[in-house]
Amino acid sequence: MRLTHVPVQLSPLRRVATIAAGILLGAGIAATTIVLSVHVDALAAGDEHHPSQPNGPINVKADIMQNQIVKKVTPVYPPEAKKARIQGKVLLNAIIGKTGEVENLKVSSGDPMLQQSAMEAVRQWTYKPFLLNGQPVEVKTTITVTYTLKK
Repeated sequence: MRLTHVPVQLSPLRRVATIAAGILLGAGIAATTIVLSVHVDALAAGDEHHPSQPNGPINVKADIMQNQIVKKVTPVYPPEAKKARIQGKVLLNAIIGKTGEVENLKVSSGDPMLQQSAMEAVRQWTYKPFLLNGQPVEVKTTITVTYTLKK
């Protein structure tokens, strides 16, 4: 039986068409999954009748919020920290209001000598209002303030 069986060869055009169909099918499934995920997140965050209006702040990645800054005040390097040659990052958890103002700020980590300076500067920052379905919403994000000394 195997000796008389002739394997079927696909033409190059047919191979390309099959691969393209597979890629399109995969992309469609991925897009549908993302849309459903966003819809489910919106329902979980807000009222089921108005999923575009969450009850509390929505989580937004730091790199996305970095691009939303309108006014950024540079922190003053504390003289004691400078003298002690302390460098590093201060991580802050922030709530950005619907108007773009920093409404709540808490230290997550960082050298205690740098924390107050970071908080004082970030409290003065202003962001573009973050829009969800065209409406401004409160945002929960992380802000990193880096302190480095020049050599």
